[in-house]
Amino acid sequence: MTVGASLRVTEPRLLEVCLQGNAELSDTMQAPPFKTPTSGQGHKGTLFLWQDHWQVLGQLMPNRSHRHISASLLVGLDRPFRLAVDGEWRETRAAIVAPDVPQALEPGEARIWSVQLDPDSVCWRSLKSVTAGMASTDLSLTGVGLPDPGETDCEAMACALARVISQSGHAPVALDDRIAGICRKLRAELPERLELNSLAQSVGLSSSRLTHLFRQETGVPLRRFLLHLKINRALAFWEPGISVSRLATEAGFYDQPHLVRTARDMFDALPSAYVAAGWFNVCRCGIDDQALSDFSR
Repeated sequence: MTVGASLRVTEPRLLEVCLQGNAELSDTMQAPPFKTPTSGQGHKGTLFLWQDHWQVLGQLMPNRSHRHISASLLVGLDRPFRLAVDGEWRETRAAIVAPDVPQALEPGEARIWSVQLDPDSVCWRSLKSVTAGMASTDLSLTGVGLPDPGETDCEAMACALARVISQSGHAPVALDDRIAGICRKLRAELPERLELNSLAQSVGLSSSRLTHLFRQETGVPLRRFLLHLKINRALAFWEPGISVSRLATEAGFYDQPHLVRTARDMFDALPSAYVAAGWFNVCRCGIDDQALSDFSR
């Protein structure tokens, strides 16, 4: 069976699917517990973390050209903002940028809703058809209930994303089941190095065929996808007082400089800098409590 080949979902089911990521084929799927962020003063937004996507709501810093492995959904909640894709600037109120495409942001005074969707996630595959194969396209979100700029509730944010996806009217683009299996394996094991031959053999493909098929199906290179997963792990488990070197080790990077180089390439900044400066509250909406406990030991 090809993942997503015949999946059509109502908005409540879509919400559940988005919260659970690629567990959409499980008949016994349950949504993860919602957690609100810790209280704080002077924050300019909230970072919401799930297993296969994250959302930022509030005032963002401008950034230079960088390439997310995730797809980007960017919305100006109260006014337009400036977005560059492949070096071309435009003003927009809402846009999607495909995975692994150079982009830069000048938010100005706009309060931004930024959603970063993993390239294998059902949420991105439900929006992928909207781009019609282009690197980026603007969206009309008229009539969609967008989140309040001050929202701090996980469930409200998940529902807002589900409404945007529901409006697109598309079933998720199919994902080859071999590639879906590779993505699950990498998430579960998060290896320090990519053993391409072993991965290819596990799904009955040659190394070259797996490399080509993975890029074809997800839009991103296999090695950069693994780096993306490691960055997401480092971001998910960052806490005040944890050193970057420990984050690098725990997330499977070779060393601290490797993590820093990767973060700057993908974000033009260390995401933890937002948190360290008190810029954002952090809400771990779909991060497993046991994993957090294990990491903190």
